[in-house]
Amino acid sequence: MQLRDESSLPYYEQLVLRVKQQIVQGILQPGDRLPSVRDMARQEQLNPNTVSKAYKQLETQQVIMTIRGKGTYVRDTTASGDNTAQITASKQRLLTLLTEIRYLGVPASDVISWIKTAYEEED
Repeated sequence: MQLRDESSLPYYEQLVLRVKQQIVQGILQPGDRLPSVRDMARQEQLNPNTVSKAYKQLETQQVIMTIRGKGTYVRDTTASGDNTAQITASKQRLLTLLTEIRYLGVPASDVISWIKTAYEEED
């Protein structure tokens, strides 16, 4: 996933999604070190404040952890504790999106196909 100007998502959210996607795909493993904010900003041609905002969001969601003076690392998802609040918030966002999709008249079979395709791409 590349950060795109034409995406409706802000750059920091695109970066958050990309890190999560790389974890799901196994590209990033628990304990892997992420580039520093400055290095990531340079790599992605972003403002360091944008990368910092993405990293803060990932830390809040317990996806990564920063050890002062050592760096930022991917957390072990099994050790990150209870994520009930995140699951509930994700479910609510999904329900909101599904309402919009139903309003547009998209058949359930198409939506199910999209979900299956997305999950297969992640494997």
